[in-house]
Amino acid sequence: MSECTHNCSTCSQNCSSRKEPESLHEKPHELSKIKKVIGVVSGKGGVGKSLVTSLLAVSTQRKGFKTAILDADITGPSIPKVFGVKGDVYGDESGLMVPLTSMTGIDIMSTNLILEREEDPVIWRGSMLSNVLQQFYRDVLWIDEDVMYIDMPPGTGDVPLTAYQMIPIDGIVIVTSPQDLVSMIVSKAVNMAKMMNIPILAIVENYSY
Repeated sequence: MSECTHNCSTCSQNCSSRKEPESLHEKPHELSKIKKVIGVVSGKGGVGKSLVTSLLAVSTQRKGFKTAILDADITGPSIPKVFGVKGDVYGDESGLMVPLTSMTGIDIMSTNLILEREEDPVIWRGSMLSNVLQQFYRDVLWIDEDVMYIDMPPGTGDVPLTAYQMIPIDGIVIVTSPQDLVSMIVSKAVNMAKMMNIPILAIVENYSY
């Protein structure tokens, strides 16, 4: 009997009992609708990732697409500050959290919108951070979003890994700056995306001039 090539179209063995690996992707709530999800990542903080996320969202909204931002930088959220969004996220009659909306109509969900004070630190362990990300995607009422941008935390830790495994991300935009040290660290984020089979849509190099 020939060895299996792990390619069912060419394998000569009886593979009827073999199952495809189950996807870990979670679905948003049945009342939510999200067409495209784009992550904005960097290996290192301070390169302008949240700024790029915000500019992409503004540009997308101006083109007539309903746009949302999920602020996945749980311990260092900045998206509400960028858009001047303040207030407490509330729940609706279905028990879902309702994101706050910017003056231009961009839906935003962030830990800074559930803290008593925006200056309060978020001192949570990795598993707790991942659970919050899951809730922001699954337990928030995202209504008819054409594009959702996810502002990832820097690095290749628990939260980016959870996002790649749990959320059906259509592609990522990588933000970097020209310093050699930053380029080396950002390469780790690039390699992580490749290992997770996440398409890289673009690379933005800030501070180039």
